[in-house]
Amino acid sequence: MPTGHPGRVESTVRRTRGIDISSSLPTTPVAEEQAALDRIRDVVAELLEQETAYLRATLGQPSEGLNLTERDALVAHHAQRVQGLQTAQYGLLFGGVETDEGGRFRIGRLGLSDPDDGERLLIDWRAPVARAFYTATPLHREGLKARRRITSTDRTVTAVYDEPLLVDDLDDLGDADSRDAALMAALDRPRSQHMSDIVGTIQREQDAIIRGPLAGTLVVQGGPGTGKTAVALQRAAYLLYEHRNRLSKSVVLIVGPNVRFLEYISQVLPSLGEDSAVLVTPSTLVPGVTATATEAPLAAEFKGRLDIVAALKQAVRAFEVPNEGTRMLRPAGLKPMTLDGRMLQRVRTRGRSGSTPHNAARPKFEKALLTEILRLEDEEHGSSSMEDWERRADWAEDPAVQELFDELWPLLDPVDVVRGLFSDPAQFDAAFPRLEPVLRAALLRPREHGLTPADIPLVDELAELLGEDPRPAAAAAARARSDRATDLEYAQNVLDMVTDADADADHVSAPVSIVSASALADRQAAGDGRTPAERAMSDREWVYGHVIVDEAQETSPMLLRALIRRCPTRSMTLVGDANQYTATDAAFTWAGLLDPQVPRWSRTDLTVNYRTPGRIMRLATGVLRRVDPGAPEPTSARDGDHEPRVVRVDAARLGEAAARAAAEALAESEGTVGVIAPLGVHGALRELRADEAAKAAAGDAASDRLWVGTPDDAKGLEFDAVVVAVPPMPAHEAVSSATWKRLYVALTRPTKRLTVVQAGDAIG
Repeated sequence: MPTGHPGRVESTVRRTRGIDISSSLPTTPVAEEQAALDRIRDVVAELLEQETAYLRATLGQPSEGLNLTERDALVAHHAQRVQGLQTAQYGLLFGGVETDEGGRFRIGRLGLSDPDDGERLLIDWRAPVARAFYTATPLHREGLKARRRITSTDRTVTAVYDEPLLVDDLDDLGDADSRDAALMAALDRPRSQHMSDIVGTIQREQDAIIRGPLAGTLVVQGGPGTGKTAVALQRAAYLLYEHRNRLSKSVVLIVGPNVRFLEYISQVLPSLGEDSAVLVTPSTLVPGVTATATEAPLAAEFKGRLDIVAALKQAVRAFEVPNEGTRMLRPAGLKPMTLDGRMLQRVRTRGRSGSTPHNAARPKFEKALLTEILRLEDEEHGSSSMEDWERRADWAEDPAVQELFDELWPLLDPVDVVRGLFSDPAQFDAAFPRLEPVLRAALLRPREHGLTPADIPLVDELAELLGEDPRPAAAAAARARSDRATDLEYAQNVLDMVTDADADADHVSAPVSIVSASALADRQAAGDGRTPAERAMSDREWVYGHVIVDEAQETSPMLLRALIRRCPTRSMTLVGDANQYTATDAAFTWAGLLDPQVPRWSRTDLTVNYRTPGRIMRLATGVLRRVDPGAPEPTSARDGDHEPRVVRVDAARLGEAAARAAAEALAESEGTVGVIAPLGVHGALRELRADEAAKAAAGDAASDRLWVGTPDDAKGLEFDAVVVAVPPMPAHEAVSSATWKRLYVALTRPTKRLTVVQAGDAIG
């Protein structure tokens, strides 16, 4: 059990459940750790003040001898330190160990030494020496005699949980469950709008995943509540710490299922002092493009297949010198020219030669077409006295030729190609011949229809197939070279004036500041002040050092292809649950997803459910067994205090009953309440949401606790209490497996209470 605040004076030397505490003053575990936390916070405050001063000084006046790029790097370094020190103050100290040699170390969010005497105040939780804090057991002590877990608010130690690891000391513990007291306390804390990290309560099987190697693709399979998301985020923080030089520059990409999920996890990495990560959803993977529309699962599944790549290639080729008939070129002031089919075929072949993407090949096509035009001109009018380059330039400026360029080889935008492909029946049928009528109807849509999440990997694929027109970049590079030459000339003139001034003053030494014209020009150059993460966020072609995907069972083969494009080394962590796959009614396997594109991958399973109480998990597992009779029930860390409630109502009163149950849950719970229902039920909940929003706007911080969404929206989220609204269902054998799995997802979101409001008997 936790040790509370001191209630009486104790001896100067005592054994506190396996940890020797010696002091010249009366103490308790809480008082001892409070004193340590106070000193740690003082040192952090001093460091924060120093770093803030460094940052201001660097921003205010560039250091002597530094160019702007170097100064920007210093600014970024000090800014990161300031952010890390600011965020690390919350839950700064959370553990300690005593070794067999008598050494004692405290574990926290960052590594910290006392500036006065160099004593190590804190060991970073990711450091190798801290690993035993998470993995040691009485049978495998890893050199530890005892472990201590500490909980605190910003400034106050609230409890200390001590665990002996020596077998002879285990009997002193009394209640065996107290070994897990810190974990149970963390699980029982009310949830908020943002996910908390688990650095103080990482379990052995979780730690093995978190500290796994950077190389390779790792699949983490785990049922609801097993900590997949938390482990994935702690793994990101660990990798950024362990491979700092590499990943701080290449950045980690984290893909979550939806925007609400990203908001939920957004504070975890900053709280651990890490900012070298980019968070996206499948809908926002391509910078500058966002999917906002929905479509039938049948259409989404078709777009996710790898064989659509061939169709996209064919769709692009259809724009490259289309129609093999003749073309008439009507240049200004000259007779029309006939471009026959054989000529156009030669132009097409030259334009497509090599593997150059479509837009990037436009200059090659133009050169081939101009070559044919010059040949025709020579045949009709004889050789010209002008140089070929002059004739090419003259023809290229002719409006009729420019119009022909755009007609035969248009510069394409990937989003426009996707819109046209699925809205133009002629284009569609050419790319996807002989589709079943039902699938064709599901895929065709108006051009103004918004993009869907399944469209985004297609946009990404087309961006690769199309490439960029190289000429604007070439022109920009030429301007940059010209500007650089101008800057160098100016810098050299400045140095010459300094040299002349020194000579006029009869100085016999070299100029005071020995610097080259190039270095002087560099000092004046404006650098890119963005962090690597900010640059990566806006660059579709950025190559990431590692990719983490949550709810990875929903990843389509095409989305996986897009992710591999961003991380060709396939250094990836995929976390998910095969039993929560809801994209289609088909069975899901990790091998089916990965084997075609990831030849070598490994899998590890999380087996303990920490979030959902056992009594709720048993109800949810019964639903899952409707489609998978052999589905095992995960081992739950606790059984919970509240039996799930099942309320049956008339279908017409489903929304009203769900709103009433949600209001009751808000009254009973201190934390968040989730209402998970099909879209048709959400209207009845608007009044309740409006009331809660009004309370929040009025400053009632405790009222901003209600969330309403569908089962798909709820993936990856957790709430203290959950109300699940279940509409009438047909006979059980007629219900799709995806529907049962969505219900399973909804039922496994609560940490304490569950109320099921159903119009029927889906839940027995």
